[in-house]
Amino acid sequence: MKFAKNTEDIIADFRGLPHTVTSSSRSEPTALDNLLVILQEKYQLKKPSTERSLVENWETIFGPSLCERCHPVRIKDEDTLIISVTNQTLRSELQFMKRAVLKRIQLLRHCEGIKDIVVRS
Repeated sequence: MKFAKNTEDIIADFRGLPHTVTSSSRSEPTALDNLLVILQEKYQLKKPSTERSLVENWETIFGPSLCERCHPVRIKDEDTLIISVTNQTLRSELQFMKRAVLKRIQLLRHCEGIKDIVVRS
């Protein structure tokens, strides 16, 4: 059975055996500032995206009273925004506002591809 290195090391300690040595355990750790640059490049965090645009404009989309009681969860199939709400009443209210909210979202830069909204409580 294959275990993670940390788990193997714990088992080795328990059994009194030496720790496993791998190529990654021999290398020097990456500095945090370098790691942040690597992660930004890998996940394209500085690149404009639908998710970033939605989060930055959430209050504009829903207004100050609703924006704190509903939150974006994820984008499904690249065109459906899943929204989580705090209760059933708010869910019903957003169902009635769905078309207007969808139009506001589609007017945002990088959000033109959102075609549907699913509200979950």
